[in-house]
Amino acid sequence: MRDILVYASNYSTFTPSMRYAAEVAKQFDAALNALYVQEPVTIVPSYAAMELLAEIRKFTDEQIAAASLQRDKFRAWASGLGIESNEWTIIEASTRQAVAETCNWHDLLVLGLRGETEWGGVAQVGEILLTCGAPCIVVPEDRSSVAKFRTIAIAWNGRQESARAVHAALPFLRRAERVVLIHGETVDPFITFTRIPPFDVEAYLAQHGVKIEKRLIDVSDDKAGEALLAIAGEVHADVLVMGAYGRTRFSEWFFGGATRYVLEQATIPLFMRH
Repeated sequence: MRDILVYASNYSTFTPSMRYAAEVAKQFDAALNALYVQEPVTIVPSYAAMELLAEIRKFTDEQIAAASLQRDKFRAWASGLGIESNEWTIIEASTRQAVAETCNWHDLLVLGLRGETEWGGVAQVGEILLTCGAPCIVVPEDRSSVAKFRTIAIAWNGRQESARAVHAALPFLRRAERVVLIHGETVDPFITFTRIPPFDVEAYLAQHGVKIEKRLIDVSDDKAGEALLAIAGEVHADVLVMGAYGRTRFSEWFFGGATRYVLEQATIPLFMRH
């Protein structure tokens, strides 16, 4: 865990997710990069006068200039926390594109959820989760979350998204004092003619020195999210690790019920990987 990216939804303040990312960077002695995205105005009426186009460009330039003034403040703040390698990056593009491009050279993305700004809803966070190509920690912005990893819960259903999430979370799992594997019966709704042996998550974690406790859930799919959060609360989990599941293999722009429920109701950070 060497390079951590945090999405800065607001250039004028340090959000809870930014503070959380800084704590993670400090614990792992990692570099921290804050990304501010200026969304361009891409839809302009064909009859728009040149004066209007000039005003749009002026507004965008002013926003970028204001965000640029935050660089020194952010770097001083991060350095003061003991994070020697830090940077403030500004990109003018769509948020999805900017985050996906920047994630190419980062090990972890930290996102704020349900922030006070216009950005941060489940749909927006979900789109990034499904397209950024990197593991993410989603931090509820309306909670004061401390980056601690003493107890970690894992939502396990045997699918490839779960395996990817567990693999990506391994640096955190190794640090945990307690790891609780929440598992249930997995039924693949698709007929296949392949014979791929199931991933043995218990053996994999044991191989990496991670001891687990097992908690079984036996609920319908529409109650899975509620059950996951209930058990995570019972064991006082600091983080819940889970895959970010699309509704179907052919329509991954929409979350399935469990993932959507967890994102909407979570009160602890979520370590997610699609």
